[in-house]
Amino acid sequence: MLSKETSPEVSLSSAPLIELTADLTEDALYGTRHLTVTASEVTVAVPGGAPLLRVPIEDIAKARHEPLSSGGRLLLRLKSGEEIIAVTYSLGSAHQFSEAARGIEQLAEGQEFSIDLAVEQDRCKSCGRLLPEKDGICPSCIKRGRTLLRVAGFLKPYKKQAMLLGCFAVGSTALNLVPAQVQRHVIDGLTSRTLTTPNLLTWVMFWLVAAFGSAGLQILTGRTNAYLAASMAADLRSSVYRAVEFLSVKYFDKRPVGAIASRVTNDTERLWFFLVDGLPFFWINALLVLGVLGFLFATNWIVTLAILAPIPILLYLSMRIWKPLGNLFHRVSQKMARLHMHLNESLSGIRVVKAFVKENDEYERFVKRNHEWRDAAMLSEQTWQSQFGLMVFCVLLGTLILWGLGGYFVMKGTLTLGQFIMMNSYLGLIYGPMQWFAQVNNWFSRAMAGAERVFEVLDMTPETPAVPGKMIRIEGEVVFENVRFGYDKSNPVIKGVSFSAKPGEMIGLVGHSGAGKSTTINLIARFYEPDTGTITIDGIDYRDLDLHDYRRQIGIVLQEPFLFGGSIADNISYGKPGASFEEIMEAAKAANAHDFILSKPDGYDTMVGERGARLSGGERQRISIARALLHDPRILILDEATSSVDVETEQQIQQAIQRLVSGRTTFAIAHRLSTLRNADRLIVLDRGEISETGTHEELMAKEGTFYQLVQKQAAINQVVGVTA
Repeated sequence: MLSKETSPEVSLSSAPLIELTADLTEDALYGTRHLTVTASEVTVAVPGGAPLLRVPIEDIAKARHEPLSSGGRLLLRLKSGEEIIAVTYSLGSAHQFSEAARGIEQLAEGQEFSIDLAVEQDRCKSCGRLLPEKDGICPSCIKRGRTLLRVAGFLKPYKKQAMLLGCFAVGSTALNLVPAQVQRHVIDGLTSRTLTTPNLLTWVMFWLVAAFGSAGLQILTGRTNAYLAASMAADLRSSVYRAVEFLSVKYFDKRPVGAIASRVTNDTERLWFFLVDGLPFFWINALLVLGVLGFLFATNWIVTLAILAPIPILLYLSMRIWKPLGNLFHRVSQKMARLHMHLNESLSGIRVVKAFVKENDEYERFVKRNHEWRDAAMLSEQTWQSQFGLMVFCVLLGTLILWGLGGYFVMKGTLTLGQFIMMNSYLGLIYGPMQWFAQVNNWFSRAMAGAERVFEVLDMTPETPAVPGKMIRIEGEVVFENVRFGYDKSNPVIKGVSFSAKPGEMIGLVGHSGAGKSTTINLIARFYEPDTGTITIDGIDYRDLDLHDYRRQIGIVLQEPFLFGGSIADNISYGKPGASFEEIMEAAKAANAHDFILSKPDGYDTMVGERGARLSGGERQRISIARALLHDPRILILDEATSSVDVETEQQIQQAIQRLVSGRTTFAIAHRLSTLRNADRLIVLDRGEISETGTHEELMAKEGTFYQLVQKQAAINQVVGVTA
């Protein structure tokens, strides 16, 4: 019984299983309400006050989260039929209360209590900054050293080339130190008039040999590094693409295609740029700076310390700008991904855009995204350029110190002119790389932010099978046992559905839009798995079967068939790449596609265009049926396969489908209910539950839900016929 209390005298009968705080009152005003769920009751209370609501679990029939425009509310339906509002909450708490509703229902139905109250994070747990995307990576908290080590892991197949690159770098560094030493000895010899012509020629030849060697090593270094960087980037792209391909459908439900593509291309491209330009620059110049410092300190340690005085300022500026630059470049990456997402979406839907005369609206949206990318890129570049200006000043300051103090020592005679010229040459070799080390930080920040986004995909749990052993061939018996599933788990689309299909049987799925037909076939294809209940194939829970072997024995013909860029023959043989031309042609004949294919100028070699744009809807559908026939599945799914074609084409497709379904367990959804007359049984779904089951004639005789659907469709067809 539901009761409203004024005193908290009745204690909870057991420990809380769920404790949540709602941020809205019953009147949808800002306020706090505590929800507590135990094994015996649901309680809602004001903080520190009396319970406003107590509902025994045994009185609850259903619990669900009802979405609102800016939040939601938790509804409890009692066994008496009464429905009450337990708590109201804002959008940020919707996921938790949705899970709470599922937990309450599990308790009410005596099921195993299993829910996930974890929420998607908008802010970083470590630093509190807003995340670029929910549950994404915080660019400020990336452990760049660890990420770099993971990137280095892709070097394993190229150890020899990496070792060669290291040797080339050391040799190149040594040869780059030669010119300044030659200048020193020549100038000192000239000023002291001790340099002879043979000595001069020797020094010049030594310099020439060093120059040839340096140029040769630079070429070898560049070519080896280009090979390494391109190979590593290609391996990384392949790894990311493979990881994305094996993720579950749920991953793609939550993320736009453009954002996913950006990780495969743009993020790996940033890493490639760093490997080609940034890392070699840092490695070679770091060695060069160490060599130069050795010579400088050996020449005059006082002048050396003086000219190095501005370097701490340089390093301080670099460290201060490191993280802000990384954040800015990560933001640029996000804006670019959003622009690509919009571009991909608008071009893919160009026919819809033109049909609704939305070209200007789409252009305005593009301009907005483009300006956001521009502003982010401009801010990051302006920040970098401001730092670079300070770098240039530090270089100039070091040069002034050398000319002032070094010139003084030359006049005093404690430093020779040759040594002064050598130190001046080496000064450029120190400050030149130093002022660009911040640019390396720039590259490094971009690359590590991109690499971390890539590794986030690589670390995701793939859609892996639970494999007791590989299945050779299934017979096609499909059984649903009390299956319940919802994309939002507290609002199930399928509610306790049970049915069976014998091998070779054709089952028609019928019902209003939203009844659960498409969800049922998604569950059969194992794009999703039941929240509760089981689906068995030949008596085995299909979660215990090898996923890939199972799907290899499923064929799907969709309402909007998807064809890949390539020839007609390529698309027909997609599910069986090694098929002979005779097999492809036989499948096309069975699908009533052979005649129209031969009418094309290039026959089976005709290119279909992007998504099959060069073919009509009926032609694409027959190609997809031929593809399914050649695939030879044991379980066939037909999802509105004839809903968007004319009557003549529909007849041809229906003939092809009759050949396709022969000997296979088939689940068919049809827009025109009359096309399901040949089904062995029809299952009528209503709001996620089975309302009727039987043959076409049996259901028409019952004059129930199916009969009403047929009558409504007949009336609509009659109206369409009159208006036509």
